[in-house]
Amino acid sequence: MALKVKSIASFASLDSVENTLIELGFALKDTSTIVSDGKFWNRMLYTRGEEIIFVSEEIGDAYPKDPIVTIYGSEHTIEKVAEVLV
Repeated sequence: MALKVKSIASFASLDSVENTLIELGFALKDTSTIVSDGKFWNRMLYTRGEEIIFVSEEIGDAYPKDPIVTIYGSEHTIEKVAEVLV
């Protein structure tokens, strides 16, 4: 299986992104909090076989935050996840 990397900023809610990943057979493996450039991010790691997806969501109440999804997966997986993110 040829794997590719794609990072997508999403306008979809975090819940809809997570539900899509679960429907595609991905399992949540780990979560972490990251501090970068004075911002705090929740990062979730999902895996399915060799495919890996990171979902990052900025923490804060100042304005609505959109998740960023980074996919290391097959073209099929990238297409299916991208359908939900737009």
